[in-house]
Amino acid sequence: MRNNAQDTPKKRYYKLDELRALAEARGYALDFNAYLKVFELRDKQHPDNWCWIVRPENGVKVGRTRECPIPEWDDIMDFNINRLKARAENNIPLI
Repeated sequence: MRNNAQDTPKKRYYKLDELRALAEARGYALDFNAYLKVFELRDKQHPDNWCWIVRPENGVKVGRTRECPIPEWDDIMDFNINRLKARAENNIPLI
């Protein structure tokens, strides 16, 4: 008899709704602009404070949910939320 945990493949990617829920839980709104193929992260308390979701290591915009596995998305969300926090606290322009 096999263990069901062994039969279940480990999840590798977030779905868009899951990414939105992660942002929402931290006070941010995440939207996907399908036309431009970019994710937009917006501070819910300060809607004019927003950024495109970029990778921390090179600043390249992320254009698809499956472009990054779950651990990378966690780092990307942390990095971009910190960018918005720094901008709100110090009035630092985004690059």
